[in-house]
Amino acid sequence: MVQGTALTAARPEMADPIVVFETTVLPHPNLVAAQAAIARLHSRCQPTGSRPLKARALLIVGAPGAGKTTALEDYQRAYPDVALENTVKGIVSVPTDVLLDADRRPIVYVEAPKKTTQRALVAALLGAFGYKAADHWDTNDIIRKIEFYADQVGTEMIFIDEGHHMVSSTKPEQTEDVAEFIKSLLNRTKRQIVIAGLPALLQITCYRQLHRRLQPSMILAPYNWSTRSGRFHFSVLLATFEKVLELPEPSGLAKSDFAKRFYVATGGEIGIVSKYLSEALSRAKAGSLRFISKELMAEVHDGWHQTYEPDDVLDFDAVLDDSVGTGQAAGSRPADNPFLCDDARLKSLWIQQQAARDAALAALRVGSDGSRVTTLKATGRAAFTPFTRS
Repeated sequence: MVQGTALTAARPEMADPIVVFETTVLPHPNLVAAQAAIARLHSRCQPTGSRPLKARALLIVGAPGAGKTTALEDYQRAYPDVALENTVKGIVSVPTDVLLDADRRPIVYVEAPKKTTQRALVAALLGAFGYKAADHWDTNDIIRKIEFYADQVGTEMIFIDEGHHMVSSTKPEQTEDVAEFIKSLLNRTKRQIVIAGLPALLQITCYRQLHRRLQPSMILAPYNWSTRSGRFHFSVLLATFEKVLELPEPSGLAKSDFAKRFYVATGGEIGIVSKYLSEALSRAKAGSLRFISKELMAEVHDGWHQTYEPDDVLDFDAVLDDSVGTGQAAGSRPADNPFLCDDARLKSLWIQQQAARDAALAALRVGSDGSRVTTLKATGRAAFTPFTRS
């Protein structure tokens, strides 16, 4: 027991600058546009007693790291779960996992399970409310239950993340069942629904019955370096990131050459830029560096693009060159690293990486679906709350 305590005490805590950096949400244009689209959908919610408007669904689509989950998470933060018993005492609190029947939950978040079937989506939705579905319930029973629970806790919107899991190219009838269920959910519960996912999610718009109930889709595309506005917004974003880093000396991230190399390395995806800079900040703090250099970013980039290569057979006849160790560090690949290579190589790297990204998106469109870990998680599904009904 004493040993465990000692190990816990010895474990280094994450430095405050890293926490500040990773928890700061920058209001860049894509995020602002996504949240504005959510707000427009939210405005369709009418006060109790008023004639309700027809419920609609909004699709937020983008590649990994485009900021889809961040948009949902940041918007939901403005409408937190509230324990009404504490509000009466003058204290507004936000419960974590345990929610009472009297609690208010304006927005309910759920993550679509991998290879989503109608039954799996039902289980996830009911689990988000803290309940589980009985085996004998049919679709009407389930939607009636969801409507009842949503009424009880004042739910106005339902957020469904990882929505691309609802699309299956190998089982179109399964996707159609899920689309039909969402249509019924909109019609019966009168709750507005936001669905976020990878580009494969757009295939769900092919189902005419659901398509009529969709808002204009929100596409979170990377900032386009080939346009003046794209270069401007991406450079401004890097400059804003640099302010949040709060290092002693300027790094010049927004300068044309550095920004261009960042764009090639990350594809212009905000989440990947943030990941790179968080790792760079961690290394800068550990090494007492005063700013972030291209060499440091090259190390960070190499760290995420390693390959496993077994050691060669040892050659005892080889002669060690005394000059080794004074040049480029082992494992670094200047010609393949966007932060170190020359301009001609940088252009060819971009063409190669863009082709690889296009191939990856094409693979997603044909149903090669994988799940991701997001910071926003549905509550109640793993361990049901004390008021769970069977």
